[in-house]
Amino acid sequence: MDKANFPIEFNNEIDDVKKSENEIYTLAVDRLSKLSEGHNDISGGVVNLKQPAQGHQTPYIYEVTIVVYMGSDHIAATEKGKQFQSTLDGALDGVERQVRERRKQQRNY
Repeated sequence: MDKANFPIEFNNEIDDVKKSENEIYTLAVDRLSKLSEGHNDISGGVVNLKQPAQGHQTPYIYEVTIVVYMGSDHIAATEKGKQFQSTLDGALDGVERQVRERRKQQRNY
């Protein structure tokens, strides 16, 4: 599945990732699409890939932010790390957890 039923904006500022950009986009779309299966509460998303530490000494190299639009709410998760793939997975895991928690709160409200 490489197409979500809602728009996903993809921004990549990491040169090393540009060669596998399509694979990363497909992974993000797949994970966000699975999150929306059986629900109609997600209206869009954003995936931002940055390398703010390039040329600087910091404890992390990569920064990935995932934003999901749920009605009037925006859920965001940012992960920073030394390994790109684990940073991406961490941000996706974070936004998935928050969406599930939000849905649970709304059911119990």
